[in-house]
Amino acid sequence: MNVLTFDVETTHLHKPNGGTTALPYFGNRLVSIGYKWLDETQVFYDCYYHETEPPSPNAAEDFQTSLNYADVVVGQNIKFDLSWIRDCGFTYTGEIYDTMVAEYVLSKARRWPLGLASLAKKYDTVQKEKDLVEPFMASGKTFYEIPWEIVKEYGIADVLATEQIALKQLDAFGTTFEDIYNERLGTDTQAVA
Repeated sequence: MNVLTFDVETTHLHKPNGGTTALPYFGNRLVSIGYKWLDETQVFYDCYYHETEPPSPNAAEDFQTSLNYADVVVGQNIKFDLSWIRDCGFTYTGEIYDTMVAEYVLSKARRWPLGLASLAKKYDTVQKEKDLVEPFMASGKTFYEIPWEIVKEYGIADVLATEQIALKQLDAFGTTFEDIYNERLGTDTQAVA
């Protein structure tokens, strides 16, 4: 089974009534996409729009090829990431696994934090590198203006944490990606003797 974890970083706009929005529908831009295949070590991290870093060559083609090959994509609050990639012209119609939704189910609707940083701490995975970007965000900067090396380190940590959280959640559910999705994908789960 081909399981792809991905995460996007974007610009964000300040709302007139306070707060920010990072949704693609308000003139924001896609800064980067990080993605990784389950059981592989490499995290691909591509620049799309950054103040000092040029766009990664072939980034869109490579990511779309990965989406085409994926049976399941994994993300934290994946509706956000899916809205971004769709708005940017990528297509994906396969299965999804959302670590935030899975944690809500595991919590049995009790109120506990569902954010990536909280889940990374709970499951003792790679930690979200929010300390890297908080000083920039506090001064009103977006990922477009944060030094590329910091954006990349932050984004890679998010991808790794999301994948590791998903695997630990599956353990808590007592299942695997194959058990959940093979029947829906029409794949036989029986081992061939």
